[in-house]
Amino acid sequence: VTGKMHANVMEDVLATAGLKYADLKGKSVLDAGCGTGEKSIYFALFGAKVRAFDLCKSSLEIAQKNAGKFGATVDFERADVLDYESEEMFDHVFCLGVLHHTENPRQGFERLALLVKPRGTITIGLYSAYGRLLHKFFRERIAREAGDDFEQRLEVAREKVYGREFRSAHEKAFAADKYANPHESLHTLEEVKGWMKKNGIVPLGVHPKAGRSDKLTQLGWMLGRKGFFVVSGRKQE
Repeated sequence: VTGKMHANVMEDVLATAGLKYADLKGKSVLDAGCGTGEKSIYFALFGAKVRAFDLCKSSLEIAQKNAGKFGATVDFERADVLDYESEEMFDHVFCLGVLHHTENPRQGFERLALLVKPRGTITIGLYSAYGRLLHKFFRERIAREAGDDFEQRLEVAREKVYGREFRSAHEKAFAADKYANPHESLHTLEEVKGWMKKNGIVPLGVHPKAGRSDKLTQLGWMLGRKGFFVVSGRKQE
């Protein structure tokens, strides 16, 4: 069930760039902030030539094992999105759930935009300033009580939000990302489209799907507590 759910989410992500899995065959893909490699492996299994990087050494070790388990060929490396450089340019660049955990999300985006081939696409996923409004309140409350210590924040989140022990490593990792990560910024559609425009990229699609205007779309996310959004754009020639 989890695998099917992940596949459905990835279909929605690809659709923001006007892509289907079949469109990845033979294309060069960069997965920036790949974590434990699930997205990279999906891309590789559908025939893409994939390079992926992450700052976390332990995540990369798991990613290597996962790739071996599924027989996927992925070029993994350790790097920071804020200063990542490559002589290669890519048909498709993905950076999902990463930039909002950095000190300078816009700088990270501009780094990645340089690596997109003309007519290529870039897809980024960020926390929504609208959909994550209520969460922001809880996160700030935890920060006031626990300070800047990661482990203490996670423990306070366990006590105050969950009220029990974490049921799995996945749930603990989810809580850590949500409440304990030291860097978390929130963003708007207008802001991201501005980044794209300044870097020669034309916005293509949004997930969750957009309404008649960016403001109405984001109000819908707020009411539905949709805290994460994905935007894709195509680089001009």
